[in-house]
Amino acid sequence: MMAEHDTSHSDVVPDKVAVATFTIPTAPIVDESLTKPTKEEQEIKQKATIEIPPSSIIDDEVFITALVDLINAAYDEAEAGIFKPGYVRTSVQAITELVKASELVVASVPAEYSAKSKSARVPVGCISIKKLSDTRAELGMFAVSIAQRGTGLGRDLIAFGEQWCRDALGGPGVAVAQLDLLVPTHFEHAFKVRLGAWYSRLGYKIVGSRDFVADYPKMAPLMAGPTEYRVHEKTL
Repeated sequence: MMAEHDTSHSDVVPDKVAVATFTIPTAPIVDESLTKPTKEEQEIKQKATIEIPPSSIIDDEVFITALVDLINAAYDEAEAGIFKPGYVRTSVQAITELVKASELVVASVPAEYSAKSKSARVPVGCISIKKLSDTRAELGMFAVSIAQRGTGLGRDLIAFGEQWCRDALGGPGVAVAQLDLLVPTHFEHAFKVRLGAWYSRLGYKIVGSRDFVADYPKMAPLMAGPTEYRVHEKTL
């Protein structure tokens, strides 16, 4: 089953290279098996609150900017080699729209854990939730801060999204969570291989794939090579 996705573009020109900001139907995360968190990082994770924040959070420019930076940093690594240099995953405008629509789940910790923060809380992870039908929702825009890798925060975000699906959709045995993974077909992307295996361990199965540029032709100039997105789903 193919899901419909909202898309948005905004031109950016770093170093005279035209690029765009685009909401991609993918759900990258950190591979929690690659790093062992310190005791301090584990303690910080225990202080994390996961919630769909109130729309008023968009007035906190520091918080929203930090969230955008977190997502872009995660995708820079997760999608390395898939896009041409200069590509930017998301923007303040795109994230603001998700928050207004109550479609973004955010994990945050008290500001005391970040000396640079001017806000009451600091974002450390996020995942978007988009209702596709009465029985299906898409989980995307999945990112965890580097400092929180391996703490289990990624699993907690997934669990929150799945619980939302059970509560808001058809209930246990009916609600379906969908994750779309963007994968290059011209080379093996080690991060994507690990990520696909991680989804499998969580109970997600590949049910189909689509050519990315065929569905989003405006993205063609930004791609480093042929790419497809693989649809994973799990009945909850």
